[in-house]
Amino acid sequence: MKRLLPFIVIFFVVLIYTKPFFRPGFFPTHDGEWAIVRLAEMQREIKDLQIPPRWADYLNHGYGYPLFNFTYPFPFYVGTALRFFHIGLTDSIKIIFVASAVLSALFMFLLGRELGGEYAGLLAAIFYSVAPFRLVDLYIRGSIGESLSLAIFPMLFYLSLKFILKPSLMKMSLCSVVLATLILSHNIMALVFFPFWIVFLYVCLISYYEDIKFYTWRYFLPMIALGLGLAAYFFIPALAEKQLVLLSQVKLADVSSNFINISDYLLSPWNYGIKPSYQLGWAHILAGILAIISLILSKDIDKKKFWPLLIFILGSVFILIFYAHPFSAEFWNVPPLSWFDFPWRFLTPLAFFLALSTIFLPIHKVTKFIGGVLAILTVILSINFASPPTFINNPDAYYATNDATTTSMDELMPNWVINKPTNRYGQKIEVEQGKAQLYNLEYKSNSIKFRVISQSPSIVKVNTIYYPGWKFYINDKEITVNYKSPDGLIRFEAPSGNMGVTGLFKETSLRFWSNIISALSFTLIILFFIFSLVKWVRLKFV
Repeated sequence: MKRLLPFIVIFFVVLIYTKPFFRPGFFPTHDGEWAIVRLAEMQREIKDLQIPPRWADYLNHGYGYPLFNFTYPFPFYVGTALRFFHIGLTDSIKIIFVASAVLSALFMFLLGRELGGEYAGLLAAIFYSVAPFRLVDLYIRGSIGESLSLAIFPMLFYLSLKFILKPSLMKMSLCSVVLATLILSHNIMALVFFPFWIVFLYVCLISYYEDIKFYTWRYFLPMIALGLGLAAYFFIPALAEKQLVLLSQVKLADVSSNFINISDYLLSPWNYGIKPSYQLGWAHILAGILAIISLILSKDIDKKKFWPLLIFILGSVFILIFYAHPFSAEFWNVPPLSWFDFPWRFLTPLAFFLALSTIFLPIHKVTKFIGGVLAILTVILSINFASPPTFINNPDAYYATNDATTTSMDELMPNWVINKPTNRYGQKIEVEQGKAQLYNLEYKSNSIKFRVISQSPSIVKVNTIYYPGWKFYINDKEITVNYKSPDGLIRFEAPSGNMGVTGLFKETSLRFWSNIISALSFTLIILFFIFSLVKWVRLKFV
């Protein structure tokens, strides 16, 4: 029972702070309801065997746009899997949010326990679960990708540490899978967190081993390569094709108005407006300071183990605070910072590192006691942050029939579209010029089929925005399409006669080879899992 007590406490805290998700319906957030709409679209694309999903045909008022070519897909893979169990759209998204909170606390506990003992893990898990920006993601921003990334941060650190302590193919493969999951859960958070994870790997080596070069070549590089390879089908096309959409030309926000001043970490009021609260929590800040004092005052500690970790955590906090502060404004004019739009995005990893710092509190008796008191206080005092002001109870059909772009500034619109769609079309296929009849129309998210009977050459318009990958065929022969009109729609000339027309959304050469890289990486990982399982069975039973 004693061993289960920390898990019971963590479960109880998480249950309190996710209670609103167990009510019927949903509540207004910046992005939460858009996640439901995107899940409905993901389900349509997978039903159409568009694998991997890229082209959102139903959205953008039915004219389509490359949503999942750029937007993190993993939460919606999970949501689609839940739909196989006849769980509703809204409930599927709520389950993912709650699961992110549970996994955040669980893996922070496991990480903290591995680094500093059971009590240290419990403190870190509690402070992490009730971190103000963790609650902002749940109840104000409604960012399902960032919420999942908060669970993956400690998961990746914990599995990496276990791998370093006792390397194996199984553990290396698990780390690769989690790295890929982070990229697919929130590409921006992956880009932010990746360098910190790399440094953490070497901090662990410094703490436990000395042969850094050996670990780099034999373990770390294969692990990173496999993780990146698994996610290659997504991030390579996203990076290469960014220039094709408005995201490469427009800024989603004025960076200068979204910096965080030092005072904001304590005084930023809780609000449900466009800009979230920037506070870190006074109890969290105080606990972090006391953790440093605890380590300094304690003499009977393993300095080789704890000091590199403390320096790493403090350095990470300093770097994140610096780049979120107006002092760093010049750096935001060049990549990769120019891709992030909002400096306050750094609050997500900052919440992780601040909570992780509390593992040092139990080293000294006084700070151990104060840390426990602060943990209890922050659980009690932060409960109001987990109370949405209103609730909504829209049926799933409301979200499944929403055909907006689900983006704030239509930033994923192909940049050759001048006149954006404002209403749904009347017919999917139209004869724009000439005399022709259209028959037997069938279309899905990734294909269009119909027949044209034309008395003379005619111009046929397909009410789908062109994007690389769309190819059209007349009687199985590929034709050239025109999309240079201000609306960016697909048009082609149909000669006179009776002909079958087929339009297919295919993978470009770049996407195809990216898919191959991911498929090969996936195959390798499966083989590693099988090899590890066979080896374990032999050791256990032979």
